[in-house]
Amino acid sequence: MLRLADVRRSYRVGPVTAEVLRGVDLEVGAGDLLSIMGPSGSGKTTLMNIIGLLDRPSSGACLLDGRDVAGLRDDELSALRNRHIGFVFQSFHLLPQLTALENVCLPLVYRGMARPEMRRRAAAVLESVGMAERTGHRPDQLSGGQKQRVAIARALVGEPALLLADEPTGALDTDTAAEVMGLIRRLNAERGITVLIITHDPSVAGQCARQTRIQGGRLFEPGAAAPSRA
Repeated sequence: MLRLADVRRSYRVGPVTAEVLRGVDLEVGAGDLLSIMGPSGSGKTTLMNIIGLLDRPSSGACLLDGRDVAGLRDDELSALRNRHIGFVFQSFHLLPQLTALENVCLPLVYRGMARPEMRRRAAAVLESVGMAERTGHRPDQLSGGQKQRVAIARALVGEPALLLADEPTGALDTDTAAEVMGLIRRLNAERGITVLIITHDPSVAGQCARQTRIQGGRLFEPGAAAPSRA
């Protein structure tokens, strides 16, 4: 489903070039539940942005369903992202003036879907994440766990093949974090959605069937030697 081959990403800051990703290789199959764990500054957010088509590699290949997306135009990337990838973030990114239902409808608005169908699909996915009774509530009327459930519903409403979750439990207390991770695991198991979780938390990474680490801009899996920083 997803393959990265020798992906590198560097940024120029004045006279200095900072190499953030140093030849990342990764294969993600349909239905995988995968974590990428690493400390701050390890390159995990840059990697997520490339996988999520929010950034481009400086070199290397990024293939989605066998198609190298690195050379696509910005509008092509936006359309591909809208239809194939759902995002969940630590800080929820819900629009405060909109209800839960309206927030979940947003990805479908960009597709030009008719309003009745949008609302029907949004209501159905909110029910599937246990938020059927909160469709008319705005974010300031919801708990942290409820906000994250709405964010997950918004990520799922477009029926993406890949769900990218960036520190999805980082803003939640322990019990609520466990509930959210349980929901993510259930969606992966029942719907077959491919899930990739970016985290610094070993307890979150440990709940994934497959675990990787990023260090010094390189990715490795348990049992392999950590890559050098050279």
